[in-house]
Amino acid sequence: MAKWNVEDQGIQYTIEYKRGLTGGRIIVNGSEQKVKSQNAFLNLIDFPIKLKEKAVNVVVIGNKADLAVDGVYLGSNQPYVPVSKVPGWSWAFVVVSLVIGLLFSGIFGVCIGILGSMFYVKSSLSMHQTTNRRVVNCFIVFFIISVIQIVFGIAANSWINTL
Repeated sequence: MAKWNVEDQGIQYTIEYKRGLTGGRIIVNGSEQKVKSQNAFLNLIDFPIKLKEKAVNVVVIGNKADLAVDGVYLGSNQPYVPVSKVPGWSWAFVVVSLVIGLLFSGIFGVCIGILGSMFYVKSSLSMHQTTNRRVVNCFIVFFIISVIQIVFGIAANSWINTL
């Protein structure tokens, strides 16, 4: 659960995000709204809230929730970038990580791929680095995750063959 307090024109708003199985609930001053993830594998939510004057977005990537108020995240002080602006190269890393994980090490590999996917999406939305730097960071994490998935798959296969 994540909780924030925002003031707009003298009115205090309490905004909460409670995680659920397929998305979650966003509660603004007691008024509840169910939200669904925008992705089948990764919890990805970008929910706009209109207060009197302020533009507010609850953004959830994986298990990390943050609140963007007037274009700036409260938790990280980074500029807000809509989740819909995730570049295609990031989704390519996500898909390949999940496929490699599934092919080489089954459910364990998919879980590791999902962890990497959270990094790819979050990194691709980070505007304090150049695009080239973000791609390189994602490639490095992709390489590490792929090695873990492949080594685990080979080790598990060898162990099963010895039985």
